[in-house]
Amino acid sequence: RGNRGGTVDWGEGISRSRDVPVYRQIIERVTRLARGGAVVAGERLPTERELAERIGVARGTITRAYEELERDGIVEVVRGSGTYIAQSGGQSNAGRKERAMELIDNTIRGMLELEFSLEEIRTYVQVKLLEREQQLREFNLAGIDCNPEAMAIYENQLLYVSRSWMHKILLSELKAHPTPEALLHSFDLILTTSTHYREVLELAPALKEKIFQAAVSPSPDTIASLASLGRKSRIALLTVSPRFAEIIERKLGELRLSPNIVRRALVSDQPDLIEFLADIDGVIIPPGVALEQLPNHRAALPRFKEGGGWFIEFTHQIERGSLIYLEERISALLTR
Repeated sequence: RGNRGGTVDWGEGISRSRDVPVYRQIIERVTRLARGGAVVAGERLPTERELAERIGVARGTITRAYEELERDGIVEVVRGSGTYIAQSGGQSNAGRKERAMELIDNTIRGMLELEFSLEEIRTYVQVKLLEREQQLREFNLAGIDCNPEAMAIYENQLLYVSRSWMHKILLSELKAHPTPEALLHSFDLILTTSTHYREVLELAPALKEKIFQAAVSPSPDTIASLASLGRKSRIALLTVSPRFAEIIERKLGELRLSPNIVRRALVSDQPDLIEFLADIDGVIIPPGVALEQLPNHRAALPRFKEGGGWFIEFTHQIERGSLIYLEERISALLTR
């Protein structure tokens, strides 16, 4: 087993003054550290009492967070020894699937005890699923961020986990609107990132209860791909917005990576791919960029790939802890 977290401050950034419950903040913090490589498998977390004293909360809050982290496969609890970062780092969904199957089994068992047939159970389940899908179609969700690339990723995540559609609003558009609160008033929930939460709140203070702040970060696959970049790597950035290019460069700096960025371009500039891909090792792009719609793609793309050229998709997404909490908020609003 590893040491007690080394120099990691497990309570950093966790505050009782935030709208997000403290136990959720702890889940997000530990998950971010585990997936980002800041801590390694086998590293020991503080005891419940130690972390409770560090943050200034009841011990039960820490217990709840640790229990959920264990169920999600982020940590492993060894009775009589302590809580440790799990070998999988929480990247497997096996634990969640097992819990889901257990819930379904219990429901079926309970309905059979009420003497419903399997066909009746199937019908009732389908009815409830159709009801929930209709509710989600009517659910009015707004997403606010500073760039369109990230919002497209958030929307895909929400469609996958909860079938919720998201109305996308750029932060610059919200700032330019004469009455931001009027623009947002009809939405059931307003999603933004922790980075922009204060700005959105200042623009629409009366809607504080509707504003949900989510922690976002590059996906584990993105981090792993970026980590392979060397100082001598000659790369290009191709994005939809200048802001997303800034986010990529900032993350490279946080990871202490310094590849040679030889050129940048926006998709709307329609760069000639023969010129754009010349003399570089690879390109970092957001998901969903249609390279086949750019000039000279038929000649440039095969030649680039045959020469060892590569593309890294920079996926900036809602973190697992925030996504679970967001699902809970949506579900609670639907059942009011």
